[in-house]
Amino acid sequence: MADPRTLTAEGKLSEEFAVPSHVEEVKGQMAAFAVQHRAAGHRVVLITSGGTKVPLESRTVRFLDNFSSGRRGASSAEYFLESGYAVIFLHRHRSLYPFTRLYSGINLLDSLQLENGKGGSVSDQVVVNQQALPNIAKILMRYQAVKEAGLLLPVEFSTLSEYLHLLKAAAQALSPIGSNAMFYLAAAVSDFYIPASDMPEHKIQSSNGPLQYEDGPQDVVAAGEGLGSSSICDFLQAGDRPIHPAGQSSAGSVHLSAPGCGSQCTGHQTRLRSSGDP
Repeated sequence: MADPRTLTAEGKLSEEFAVPSHVEEVKGQMAAFAVQHRAAGHRVVLITSGGTKVPLESRTVRFLDNFSSGRRGASSAEYFLESGYAVIFLHRHRSLYPFTRLYSGINLLDSLQLENGKGGSVSDQVVVNQQALPNIAKILMRYQAVKEAGLLLPVEFSTLSEYLHLLKAAAQALSPIGSNAMFYLAAAVSDFYIPASDMPEHKIQSSNGPLQYEDGPQDVVAAGEGLGSSSICDFLQAGDRPIHPAGQSSAGSVHLSAPGCGSQCTGHQTRLRSSGDP
């Protein structure tokens, strides 16, 4: 394995996280979107939204999840659209979405009804109960205007790996339009991850004992040498500077006990690394 002291931010990302197969395709879509809207006089903002999940095995059965509804990101996207921006919406799969977020707690079928035809037969007319969906006509008009103008490009992620690689791709795609691009990072990004090289392939057995997070000099990834705020800045600035360690932290450990496992169980040495600031 390469010495982390000499790796660039890009090299560190590829080493720690497998590259999703669709990244280059999405990068092309984002680049075309940016060029098109810059030519039309729009500024472009990339908004991240929702939480990331971190697999504990290559063939994932268990994972750590950062819960976030995505409400802040989705509502912010609406404000940017109202202000004349074109929006790339990088969001967690099934998190809240611009405009539809207003009706997230409503059962859609309860707000619709079939219109009766002549003789008591059912026609193909579906009527909306506007009391169940308040302001739906106004919201629908806003959404359709955005859609017809092509001002919203949705991009989905689920895992921390997908999020980081897509964020890097977005930085590269928006680089040609310079100061006409903005990054608004509202996603709830996981603080910990397991590097691809350390991840077990199959399901971790609870009989092996509790999971163990080791926060020691050998195991924790500090912000300066891992994928914390400084490395994210490297991605966004399209830099190629080497990453240097930010120093060592004091040793300690936190045990995540498996169900039915008492204190006599031995810890399973799965390392969870910090991806945020120390």
